[in-house]
Amino acid sequence: MLQKNIGKRLWTTWFADVRISEITLTSIIMEASQLAVERIKKQWFDELESAISDAGGHGLQIILRVAEPKSYDETDPVKNVSALAHDHLGDIGLNPRFTFETFAEANCNSFALGRAREAAVGKAIDYSPLQISGPAGMGKTHLLHAIGAELVRAGKKITITTADEFTAEFISAVTGKDGQNKRGKISDFRNKYRKVDALLIDGLDFFDGSKPKSVLELAEVLNELNTRSKLVVVTSRKNPLSLKVHEELKNRMHGGFTVRLAEPKADDGALIVTHLASAVGIKNISKEAAATLARRRQQSVSRLVSGVNELAVYLEVTKVKPTVEAVNAALEISAHPAPEGLIDASIVSQVISEYFDIPWDEITSGRQTHDLTRAKHMAMYLLRTVCELPVKETARFVGLKHYSNASRAEKDIALKMKSSPSLRDSVATLIEKINEAA
Repeated sequence: MLQKNIGKRLWTTWFADVRISEITLTSIIMEASQLAVERIKKQWFDELESAISDAGGHGLQIILRVAEPKSYDETDPVKNVSALAHDHLGDIGLNPRFTFETFAEANCNSFALGRAREAAVGKAIDYSPLQISGPAGMGKTHLLHAIGAELVRAGKKITITTADEFTAEFISAVTGKDGQNKRGKISDFRNKYRKVDALLIDGLDFFDGSKPKSVLELAEVLNELNTRSKLVVVTSRKNPLSLKVHEELKNRMHGGFTVRLAEPKADDGALIVTHLASAVGIKNISKEAAATLARRRQQSVSRLVSGVNELAVYLEVTKVKPTVEAVNAALEISAHPAPEGLIDASIVSQVISEYFDIPWDEITSGRQTHDLTRAKHMAMYLLRTVCELPVKETARFVGLKHYSNASRAEKDIALKMKSSPSLRDSVATLIEKINEAA
């Protein structure tokens, strides 16, 4: 009844993992993820209470609490992902650390996580290929491998690969290299990618802007799997529908469903940090400490992961508690020192392009949008302060005709930094990335 009232999508996203842990004479205790508990209490608690009453639980107090991390029986390889991973997952290209249990859920990724869980239990065939997009470091590969792990645990046959690996294997097959006859290699190749229950492909944007024969082969593979109602999941930094690929492949993508992993906001980042800290054994991290780490590393989930790992090492060595001061000290120790000599401007352009997920030629194209202007102003500030580039050269480097704009951009960023902690953190992060790359 509850599923019918709120709809299948919302049910799968927020209620599918809710578990009844205990029933007493006066109460029913239910457990779920922290985000699910918060969302259910805020939006659907009355509906949940009504559904339980209709099911015979009238008068019972409903207690919703955050579930403890799952512990698996090491003797049961079906229940224990890690045990199964060492026996089989690694052999087929799955990373045993990338599971749904280790994925840090937050508002910025909960919808994508819900669709990934649906795919893993066979409920996403209607919108296959499932296309997971988003900037680097947001968890696309993690979700792809988590789907694969669940499918393998369910006894499904899968193939997981990257777009460039697919291309390399296709070229090897059609040229008949490695001492095997051409017909045999093509047959093996097609069996690997077509005779499966699910095909998972990471980094589809490898094909962006090119039309190799391997793209046509992939389109044929997807068509056959679709005809046989088999699951396909792909990841891409760009929306797959915006990739410049052969129309055959694009047409196949149009039949699917796209979800995007967004950059974590402040609240998301703190929630993710708390989850990650618990996973690495950091107990009782304060909300303030989690928020501080998130604010300094919130640009991507991968940077949050590295920040939590750096904090864990610092706490292990110093034996202090995970406070705000400890977070700041840990991140300061791990910061990369500036290299000797001036930094080349090309490094700044590369870092800016990756950070804002915008090609450099778009940033310097002359078009004026909020995102392009923001990226260009930040680039000019860093060219002036980190590379010590003269104003005229800075203007030319970013495609401006009037050098006075470069000077204004530098002053504008410097002024805003005085009152914006998040901007200061962004600048510090960018400088750290530039120093790493130099």
